[in-house]
Amino acid sequence: MKEEEEILDFYKGWARCLNTEFNNDSETGKKFYEIDQVVTFDLFGFTGRGAFKEHFEETFPYFANAHVDFRDLEIFATSKTSGYATMFQRLRGKAVDGKPFEMIYRITGLLSKNNGRWQWVHEHVSFPVNMATKEADFTSSIDPKKAFHF
Repeated sequence: MKEEEEILDFYKGWARCLNTEFNNDSETGKKFYEIDQVVTFDLFGFTGRGAFKEHFEETFPYFANAHVDFRDLEIFATSKTSGYATMFQRLRGKAVDGKPFEMIYRITGLLSKNNGRWQWVHEHVSFPVNMATKEADFTSSIDPKKAFHF
Protein backbone atom coordinates (compact mmCIF):
# COMPACT_ATOMS: atom_id res chain seq x y z
CA MET A 1 0.00 0.00 0.00
CA LYS A 2 1.36 3.43 -1.00
CA GLU A 3 0.64 5.03 2.39
CA GLU A 4 2.51 2.29 4.25
CA GLU A 5 5.54 2.86 2.01
CA GLU A 6 5.31 6.59 2.78
CA ILE A 7 5.18 5.86 6.51
CA LEU A 8 8.21 3.56 6.17
CA ASP A 9 10.05 6.41 4.43
CA PHE A 10 8.98 8.67 7.30
CA TYR A 11 10.62 6.29 9.81
CA LYS A 12 13.75 6.05 7.67
CA GLY A 13 13.85 9.85 7.68
CA TRP A 14 13.45 9.91 11.47
CA ALA A 15 16.34 7.45 11.86
CA ARG A 16 18.50 9.55 9.53
CA CYS A 17 17.59 12.71 11.44
CA LEU A 18 18.24 11.24 14.87
CA ASN A 19 21.41 9.42 13.82
CA THR A 20 23.01 12.38 12.02
CA GLU A 21 21.20 15.74 11.95
CA PHE A 22 20.32 15.68 15.65
CA ASN A 23 24.02 15.78 16.50
CA ASN A 24 24.18 19.35 15.21
CA ASP A 25 20.68 20.62 15.94
CA SER A 26 17.93 18.75 17.80
CA GLU A 27 15.43 21.30 16.47
CA THR A 28 15.50 19.40 13.15
CA GLY A 29 13.44 16.69 14.86
CA LYS A 30 10.43 18.97 15.26
CA LYS A 31 9.45 18.52 11.61
CA PHE A 32 8.43 14.94 12.41
CA TYR A 33 5.76 16.04 14.88
CA GLU A 34 2.50 17.93 14.49
CA ILE A 35 3.73 20.00 17.44
CA ASP A 36 0.41 21.56 18.54
CA GLN A 37 -1.48 18.26 18.34
CA VAL A 38 0.95 15.72 19.82
CA VAL A 39 0.05 13.75 22.94
CA THR A 40 2.70 11.48 24.44
CA PHE A 41 3.07 8.86 27.12
CA ASP A 42 6.80 8.30 27.57
CA LEU A 43 9.45 7.84 30.23
CA PHE A 44 8.91 11.45 31.31
CA GLY A 45 5.20 10.84 31.87
CA PHE A 46 2.18 12.31 30.11
CA THR A 47 2.43 15.31 27.80
CA GLY A 48 -0.95 16.69 26.81
CA ARG A 49 -2.04 18.38 23.65
CA GLY A 50 -0.50 21.82 23.34
CA ALA A 51 2.42 21.07 25.69
CA PHE A 52 4.68 19.06 23.39
CA LYS A 53 6.82 21.96 22.13
CA GLU A 54 8.05 22.65 25.66
CA HIS A 55 8.51 18.92 26.33
CA PHE A 56 10.51 18.54 23.11
CA GLU A 57 12.74 21.52 23.90
CA GLU A 58 13.42 20.29 27.44
CA THR A 59 14.10 16.63 26.70
CA PHE A 60 15.15 16.03 23.10
CA PRO A 61 18.48 17.92 23.26
CA TYR A 62 19.49 15.29 25.84
CA PHE A 63 19.51 12.76 22.97
CA ALA A 64 21.50 14.97 20.57
CA ASN A 65 24.32 12.42 20.30
CA ALA A 66 22.18 9.31 19.95
CA HIS A 67 21.54 6.55 17.47
CA VAL A 68 18.29 4.68 17.03
CA ASP A 69 17.66 1.15 15.79
CA PHE A 70 14.30 -0.49 15.13
CA ARG A 71 13.12 -4.05 15.63
CA ASP A 72 9.85 -5.70 14.67
CA LEU A 73 8.62 -2.58 12.90
CA GLU A 74 5.02 -2.99 11.73
CA ILE A 75 3.28 -0.24 9.80
CA PHE A 76 -0.44 0.09 9.23
CA ALA A 77 -2.15 2.72 7.09
CA THR A 78 -5.69 3.15 8.37
CA SER A 79 -6.60 5.61 5.62
CA LYS A 80 -4.87 7.82 3.08
CA THR A 81 -4.14 10.34 5.86
CA SER A 82 -3.71 8.29 9.03
CA GLY A 83 -1.69 5.33 10.20
CA TYR A 84 0.33 3.88 12.99
CA ALA A 85 3.45 1.85 13.63
CA THR A 86 4.58 -0.42 16.44
CA MET A 87 8.11 -1.58 17.18
CA PHE A 88 10.93 -1.88 19.63
CA GLN A 89 13.46 0.92 19.51
CA ARG A 90 16.99 0.90 20.81
CA LEU A 91 18.31 4.36 21.64
CA ARG A 92 21.95 4.66 22.59
CA GLY A 93 24.58 7.34 22.75
CA LYS A 94 26.06 9.99 25.01
CA ALA A 95 23.89 12.47 26.84
CA VAL A 96 24.64 16.19 26.92
CA ASP A 97 26.32 15.61 30.31
CA GLY A 98 28.71 13.12 28.64
CA LYS A 99 27.20 10.03 30.27
CA PRO A 100 26.53 7.07 27.98
CA PHE A 101 23.00 5.70 27.84
CA GLU A 102 21.16 2.81 26.22
CA MET A 103 17.45 2.11 26.32
CA ILE A 104 15.30 -0.45 24.58
CA TYR A 105 11.57 0.16 24.70
CA ARG A 106 8.30 -0.58 22.97
CA ILE A 107 6.75 2.28 21.07
CA THR A 108 3.54 2.94 19.19
CA GLY A 109 3.32 6.02 17.01
CA LEU A 110 0.14 7.41 15.47
CA LEU A 111 0.61 9.51 12.37
CA SER A 112 -1.44 11.97 10.40
CA LYS A 113 -0.79 13.20 6.88
CA ASN A 114 -1.40 16.91 6.34
CA ASN A 115 -0.31 18.95 3.32
CA GLY A 116 1.47 15.89 1.92
CA ARG A 117 3.61 15.28 5.05
CA TRP A 118 3.35 12.51 7.61
CA GLN A 119 3.83 13.58 11.23
CA TRP A 120 3.33 12.03 14.64
CA VAL A 121 0.26 13.09 16.58
CA HIS A 122 0.65 10.55 19.38
CA GLU A 123 3.42 8.39 20.82
CA HIS A 124 3.26 5.82 23.56
CA VAL A 125 6.56 4.52 24.92
CA SER A 126 6.66 1.69 27.43
CA PHE A 127 9.21 -0.32 29.30
CA PRO A 128 8.10 -3.82 30.22
CA VAL A 129 7.97 -5.03 33.78
CA ASN A 130 9.02 -8.52 34.79
CA MET A 131 5.86 -9.50 36.65
CA ALA A 132 7.65 -12.22 38.63
CA THR A 133 10.19 -9.80 40.10
CA LYS A 134 8.11 -6.62 39.73
CA GLU A 135 11.20 -4.92 38.30
CA ALA A 136 11.48 -2.83 35.16
CA ASP A 137 13.07 -4.55 32.18
CA PHE A 138 14.86 -1.70 30.41
CA THR A 139 16.11 -3.94 27.63
CA SER A 140 12.66 -5.43 26.94
CA SER A 141 14.42 -8.80 27.20
CA ILE A 142 15.91 -8.19 23.76
CA ASP A 143 19.49 -8.70 22.71
CA PRO A 144 20.43 -5.23 21.40
CA LYS A 145 22.62 -6.77 18.73
CA LYS A 146 19.49 -8.19 17.09
CA ALA A 147 18.07 -4.73 16.39
CA PHE A 148 18.33 -3.40 12.86
CA HIS A 149 18.86 0.06 11.55
CA PHE A 150 18.36 1.95 8.32
